[in-house]
This record gives sequence, C-alpha cells and structure tokens, in this order.
Amino acid sequence: MHSILSHFNKVRATSKSGSYNCLCPAHDDSSASLSIKICEDGRVLIHCFAGCDIQNILGAVGLSLDDIVPQRIDLLKPIGKAYNPFAILKNMKDEALFVYMCATHIEQGEKLETSDKEKLLDTITKLKEAYEYASR
Repeated sequence: MHSILSHFNKVRATSKSGSYNCLCPAHDDSSASLSIKICEDGRVLIHCFAGCDIQNILGAVGLSLDDIVPQRIDLLKPIGKAYNPFAILKNMKDEALFVYMCATHIEQGEKLETSDKEKLLDTITKLKEAYEYASR
C-alpha cells in the first residue's frame, strides 16, 4: 500500500488498478467520497465528490501538494533544440541582409571590395554554422 494512503481513514481498493476510495478528511464524510489514484509515474490524483478542495483535503491530514507530486528532475534537462530555427534566422538577419546586398552588387556587375569579400566569406561561414546548429 502506498504511504500516502496511510494518512486517510477507511481506505479500500477499487476495481481499477491503483485506485482507492476513502473518507474525505476535509468534511464530515460517512460515504467514502474521496477518490485517490496512484499513477505509475508517481503522481497522486485526489478528488472529493463532495467538492472539497485539494489543499483542504491534504491539510486535514498534514500533507501538502509537494507530498503528492513526484520530484521531476527530468524537467530540468533540455528537451529538443535550445533554439528553434526561426529564432536562429532572426538572430542572423544582419548577416543574411549583407549576403543579399553583396549578391545585388554582383548581379549588377559591380566588384566587391576586398574587405567586403572577406566579410562575405565570414558571413557565409556563420550562416552555415547556424544552419547546421538548427538542423540538429
């Protein structure tokens, strides 16, 4: 039996796995109107059919929400990408604009100055790195 259940009176298992009914400590209960479900992931779901609120129920037996919610260390781990590709592109907008301006000059037959050629190569490298990062 789960340790949370020991805080409640007249606990009896239901036909559903991990589900129990008991007396609600937050009101004068005589018909086992409190339902407790112990989930596989450690969560404890509590519902009073008479309408008592969860804080009153837990407080009546000396518990708090922290006692029925499992600690989720995995929530601290990043899931997926740190940035979405659109955020990366937004951050790279100046570089993309520079490439566009260079392409416009080249299309019009103008030669780029050496400093602009060097900056263009550097910018292309940055854009490539951003694309590779976003593709992970």
